[in-house]
Parts: sequence; C-alpha cells; structure tokens
Amino acid sequence: MSCLAALLATAALVAGCSAESHENEPRPPIPTVVTVAINVKGIEIGPRAVGLPFERQPNISQNRNAPQNQAERGVPLDVRFALSNETSVPGRLFLDGPVRRVQPIVPNGSGSFIAGLPSGIYRLSSNVSAGTARLVVGPSRISSSGDLLTP
Repeated sequence: MSCLAALLATAALVAGCSAESHENEPRPPIPTVVTVAINVKGIEIGPRAVGLPFERQPNISQNRNAPQNQAERGVPLDVRFALSNETSVPGRLFLDGPVRRVQPIVPNGSGSFIAGLPSGIYRLSSNVSAGTARLVVGPSRISSSGDLLTP
C-alpha cells in the first residue's frame, strides 16, 4: 500500500511540474486551389478571384453553418495552382503581379505549385498559349483553426 501511495505522490509531483501556460498559435490558412488549363487558344482559370470577403472555403469540419475564423489579413494567401498543359509542347507558366513566378509545364501533362500571394491583381501567361488570364487576390484569409485534421 505504501508503494502505491508513493507512486501516486510521484505522479502528482511530476504532473504539477509541467504546469505552464502556452498561448495557442493561430493555425495557418488552408491553401486556396486555383485550376489552370493551358491550351493554344488561351488560359482558363477557376476561380478568377480568391481571398474575397465573405468567401467560404471548403469546410472540413462538421460545423458547416458556423462562421469561418479569419486569419491575419496582412499575410500572403497561399494559393495552390493545379496546372494542366493541353498542348504537346513543353513550356513555362508566367505569374506576374505583386509576386512574379515562372513555373515549367510538361507537354500533355499536369503539375502543381504553391505560391504565397499578397492582395493584388495577377496575370497568368504562357509561351505555349496565345491568351492570358487574370487572377484577383483579395485581403480575406480563412484560418484553419476550426477545421479538423489540418496542421
């Protein structure tokens, strides 16, 4: 019985030693997905605007009707570009705006990349396409703090 009492006292002492207060860091926003289809006639993207106020992200949690938490508006919006090159020519996708990026694209293939984009207007073009596309990034940032199974 005295061993059990000693064991419980030790467990209580160890549990009491780690009593520190840690403020929860806000979770980063979930990347917004923009699809990009490149063909010889032009570039098609969807959606054409992201980060708009009152825009609803896909909600992973069961709280579909709950308001979505806002993250810090000053941080860049992580945008995942899902690319599809519908031509048989290798090329490059050019992202021009407040942030510039060049991404290689494979012929008749697909790919993706993530870019942190501040608010602004961006133009997407390619050396294998005749047209361009416009992407608007607004100031809204949806936090993933209300979603389950996210980092």
